[in-house]
Amino acid sequence: MKRIKQRIERGWDVLEIQAAVNFSEVDSMRIVWHGHYLRYCESAREAYSAARGLSYQEMERVGSVAPVVRCQLEYLRPARAGQLLTVRVAHIPQSQPSLGLFYEVLAPDGALLCVCETVQVFVDASGTPFLTPPPPVEAFFAAIQGREQAQGPARPAGE
Repeated sequence: MKRIKQRIERGWDVLEIQAAVNFSEVDSMRIVWHGHYLRYCESAREAYSAARGLSYQEMERVGSVAPVVRCQLEYLRPARAGQLLTVRVAHIPQSQPSLGLFYEVLAPDGALLCVCETVQVFVDASGTPFLTPPPPVEAFFAAIQGREQAQGPARPAGE
């Protein structure tokens, strides 16, 4: 398996959320169970999409969903009960028509705990990928692109 060497870069459209680690999320080794990192990323993805005008409720309203078709996580350090984590999510430039997002989960001291990359595909209610996305999805990508352009030049992932 390839290591994730990518990190969020200048010029990418980024949103940050906070995630409190509850006692119920730690395992017998007293560290956060690995599956909870996906939940932290999902919360960040939901906040990111809503802030860019495409909440899950809006997707349902227009008959579009965006299932995750690829997800890769790399755990670097453990999180522990009682910590307040920062989860950064950023759009990976030039990933359209798919939605490529990159995540960084940070400890309270800023140490990088986990990185994740997801790819979602916009499909209609029957599961067929859109050849032309509905206007709200187009507006979502336009909002992201506008924010990226305002940030200055960005490099595509892997460059």
